[in-house]
Amino acid sequence: MKSRWIEWNDNGIRIPVLGLVAVILAVATIAGVMGYRNWDLADRNADLTGSLADYRRKEADCTAAIKAGTDFLLAANNFDYRKPDDWTPRMAALSTGPIHDYFATPKVAQDNSELIKAGKLHKASTVADAACALQTDKGIRVIAQLTESTENFQTTDPVKTTSAVWVEVGREDSGRKAIDSGRGDQALKGDVTASQPPTAPQQPR
Repeated sequence: MKSRWIEWNDNGIRIPVLGLVAVILAVATIAGVMGYRNWDLADRNADLTGSLADYRRKEADCTAAIKAGTDFLLAANNFDYRKPDDWTPRMAALSTGPIHDYFATPKVAQDNSELIKAGKLHKASTVADAACALQTDKGIRVIAQLTESTENFQTTDPVKTTSAVWVEVGREDSGRKAIDSGRGDQALKGDVTASQPPTAPQQPR
């Protein structure tokens, strides 16, 4: 009985050719598997690169928002009746939108200066801690903890407190600026629409 190899050889199929075909099939299979693996890895790498870029962008946005937000909070919570005209222009310079428009009004600046001076208001504050609480297309909310020391004509001994405050920071051409701020559920936007000067110099936010 002839072996299968002899039958293949008699039929004109050379064994070396079969070996070559087998090698080609093996190489093609390996190449296909490696090609898919490389494509899969490349796709994953692209996703990771995109995620990393997005994370870095958000981190940079948060850092910028914290800087702008804490600058505004410090301006809002540091004032001196011996320099009453300094407070309102600082508030206007570090804000945008309705808040900026309000504090940029000459009459508002004059009224605030008179209130600060008449009440002998003096407040010194520092930011103990700050972080980004929420990021949206509209802006970034920064929450912070303020260490405050306040005195007026009735309370000559400074009253020291620690308060939780927040500020919404938006983007504009000149940089990031505050668009709203408050303590708890209070917000400046509600105050600035009033026809009378706000009580903010007595308890600014």
